Amino acid sequence: MSNRPAQLQNLIVHLLNLEQVLALDPTCQWAGHFSRCLSTAKWLASAGASQDQLNELSGSVMSVFGGMGSFNDYAPVRSTGDGAFAAISGMEGLTNVSGLVYDSALALRTVEP
Repeated sequence: MSNRPAQLQNLIVHLLNLEQVLALDPTCQWAGHFSRCLSTAKWLASAGASQDQLNELSGSVMSVFGGMGSFNDYAPVRSTGDGAFAAISGMEGLTNVSGLVYDSALALRTVEP
């Protein structure tokens, strides 16, 4: 049987990491969403969560992944001022960190037989 409290803590750690990476881009439209998910996850960890609540949190986290205009399309770049764009330093691990967030959110939904 799954250890939901440990899985929730895992999601919290990954959301914290993602929040730190996204903070490097003050214009990132996705930072607020993940910050709200982190707050919810922390509250559920302290209050005790039902599987329905974990499913809802998981769905909220995962809802921004996939589809046109989704978080998957986010490009961490900023204008150089001359019409060009450059990658934001420190965001090289974004794909890895966001993948861990997605996977840990999915794990909260997975029900083993």
